[in-house]
Amino acid sequence: MTEPTSTRILQCVDRYRAGDATAADDLFRSIGKRLDHLARRMLVGFPTVRLHADTSDVVQGASMRLLNALRDLRPDTARDFFNLASVQIRRELLDLARRFSGRSVGDADSDSPDPADRAPANEDLDLWTRFHEAVEKLPVEEREAIGLVFYHGYTRGEAAEILGVSERTVFRWWQAGCQRLNERLGGDLPMT
Repeated sequence: MTEPTSTRILQCVDRYRAGDATAADDLFRSIGKRLDHLARRMLVGFPTVRLHADTSDVVQGASMRLLNALRDLRPDTARDFFNLASVQIRRELLDLARRFSGRSVGDADSDSPDPADRAPANEDLDLWTRFHEAVEKLPVEEREAIGLVFYHGYTRGEAAEILGVSERTVFRWWQAGCQRLNERLGGDLPMT
């Protein structure tokens, strides 16, 4: 099965808005690959989390959050849907980071309880946690661009289609968001 296009996702949002009961399932299936892609990408930067959770755990948690949110909220546009999905992804990543930040590598399944071995993992975890928190605080347009391109893995062109703006505008928002994140994190952006 090929990944659905932004247009198909937009159609699912329209069906959802019209009250089609199956549209929520279609939306979830449409975003599932994006959630999996994100989980795989993000876990690379979370060595401590990887000891306790795998990609499917992250996907399941983010999916449950999204489905619960969709029960209470009806996104008016694809843009609103992707913003909602991005928020749920960030919340899951932040919760996992917080849950495991108190644990050390030596706490589970490790042969090396040496505190020196734990420091880099905890520093990475802290940096990623600060990164996700900083994304939450970006201005709306910058957060949307970061959400679609970074979290969902869309191209700037696809993000432009979803947001209803030009690709150049998405690029400006992306650049401004990255600059603001870089400033808020003191030039210490995590590597992806």
